[in-house]
Amino acid sequence: MKTLLIATDLSENARHAATYGYHLAQQLKAKVLLCHVMNVPAEIPQTGMVPWPADVYEDMLQDSDNELAKLKCRLIAEGDPGGYQPEIICVHEAGFVTDVVNAEADAHRADMILIGMHGNDGFTTLMIGNHSRKMIDSAVRPLLLIPADAAFKPIKKIAFASDFKQPGQDIKTINELVAFARPLGAELVLAHIDQRNDDPECNTIANQLLTEITAGLDHQEVSYQVVKSNRVEDGLSWLVGHAHIDLIAMAHRDHGFFDQLFKGSHTQKAAGKMSVPLLVINRKVAR
Repeated sequence: MKTLLIATDLSENARHAATYGYHLAQQLKAKVLLCHVMNVPAEIPQTGMVPWPADVYEDMLQDSDNELAKLKCRLIAEGDPGGYQPEIICVHEAGFVTDVVNAEADAHRADMILIGMHGNDGFTTLMIGNHSRKMIDSAVRPLLLIPADAAFKPIKKIAFASDFKQPGQDIKTINELVAFARPLGAELVLAHIDQRNDDPECNTIANQLLTEITAGLDHQEVSYQVVKSNRVEDGLSWLVGHAHIDLIAMAHRDHGFFDQLFKGSHTQKAAGKMSVPLLVINRKVAR
């Protein structure tokens, strides 16, 4: 993993996410791309043109330059002085958040996109926060969502949460996660969220995936854990609280397991209590 794109609106939560991303870049020995989107309001129809006068636009560019420079200095100051010092590139553009971020990710060949969650209720505001939800649906790279209260610590344990009902798709996601986990020296936990109280078929599939990973992907730090829970968010919360998970990863696809996180107010509120980042790998977007 060579480049992390950190999308920022320069809010305090976004600055927190940028700090987390910088520490992660130090751990991965990766380059950082700070991307500030001067956002076109969502209510303005997409026309491909920025609806600002030229002088206003130039002032906004200058302000963005100044704020990105300050953020860059802040990241360097708050990073590990004895660790790897990532190169930081600052870019900014006006437009719709998803369009600009995806275009910059492609242009700079970013391996991952990072954004901050707004507020302290995490997943709840993903439904309210238009940009976050749109990024989840359209991100052209794996998307790391960072809660406002997530303190960085070296990532040593990653849980891939699934119901393992689509093993062909799951193995593609796991392949990507192994490539992420290996340079971190992190353990990958295949977490089967069992909503049907001991589903032997899914257990068999998960164990087959475990065998394939350890044999074919040259990554021995893989384990399998069953979490019995009728609700996805409760299973994820249990994982974070009891299995010492540093990051949760899920695949996003049509009518999949991930979509259950975004149905019903109780689900949103419970899931929002999680304090570790969520890595979303969008199987709906071709890469």
